Amino acid sequence: MARLRPLLIAYLSSRILVFAILSVGSQLQFVQKVESNTLWETRIHFQFARMAPELERLAMIGDAWWYRWIAVEGYQHRPFVREASNWAFFPLYPLAVRSLAATGRFALDAMIVSNIAFLLALLVVRDIAIRYGLDAAATDRAIFLLAFFPTAYFFSLPMSESLFLLLSATTFNAAQREKWWLAGMAGALTTLTRVTGVLLLPMLAVWIFERRLKPRISMLSLLAMPAALAGFMLYLRALTGNAFAFSDVQAGWGRHPSWFVRPLWSYLANPLLLGERWNLIAFNFVIAILVLAAGIVFLIKREWSFATYVLSAALLALSSGSLQSFARYASVLFPLFLLLGRATRKSELANALLAISATLLGVFVALFVLRVDIALA
Repeated sequence: MARLRPLLIAYLSSRILVFAILSVGSQLQFVQKVESNTLWETRIHFQFARMAPELERLAMIGDAWWYRWIAVEGYQHRPFVREASNWAFFPLYPLAVRSLAATGRFALDAMIVSNIAFLLALLVVRDIAIRYGLDAAATDRAIFLLAFFPTAYFFSLPMSESLFLLLSATTFNAAQREKWWLAGMAGALTTLTRVTGVLLLPMLAVWIFERRLKPRISMLSLLAMPAALAGFMLYLRALTGNAFAFSDVQAGWGRHPSWFVRPLWSYLANPLLLGERWNLIAFNFVIAILVLAAGIVFLIKREWSFATYVLSAALLALSSGSLQSFARYASVLFPLFLLLGRATRKSELANALLAISATLLGVFVALFVLRVDIALA
């Protein structure tokens, strides 16, 4: 239990930070404009009867509504059109929330699922780090940096990040222990949470090759990942006539396939444009460079499996033609945090990085409360 104490501290302190700001924000009232109509007078009056409804109001934004739609009404059954639709979202997370039904209110049930999944994910990532060879201090740093990553507030919202992190980490952890049936099942569930779950298959294939593991029949269970994706595609084809509806519908959000360097070059061509609608470009650019650098470091160190996963996930996200939400996508790449935990051996560097990360986390949650679009995506 003593060894779990840093993990519990990381989890509780990061979630307290997130929910403290959300709770205060839920009770914030803009009363009237003063000072020649240039300044808002505000009031914060805690009324516990308002807490749950106001937290629901804050949490239900963006993707949360699409997941609620799937959980409550299912997928749209109509011919495919290139506009925003719930076909873009994979089914496992909304099904998990609907199965829980602890309160009967989607937002609250979803936040329960997300926060439990995040705690379990931290436990699995910790075990991965230990088996990976990190010492206790490096493992703790990796966990803290993950829990306080600037976009880690999504792990507590009605979004699929925490479930994806839990299942993807479980898939790799099962492979570390050579429990291939578990790896295949967890990988299939990961793929049914997000399409990027299928990227675990090449990572594990490289993992098997670089360790020269003897082929086993049980390794065939890893094919459950592409099978799960194929099953969802067949389901979408029956609903819409288009098996690739989950991908093609991305055009409704302004995403179009492109060369992966395009969004990076677009920012470098105009670096003073720090942000635009739903996209804090400068921050997402920095995180994209960090992830690509991590992938290159894994290549240099000949850690081919992690390099395969990190780089393929980064290139897939960048190939959408936009940097939007890249930092959010990076938050679930557990090898990134293992590398950061190992690289920050000097306490001054680790403390500075954690302080910056925690500060940005607090700022983004505050912007989320205020409904600033760049914090909602």
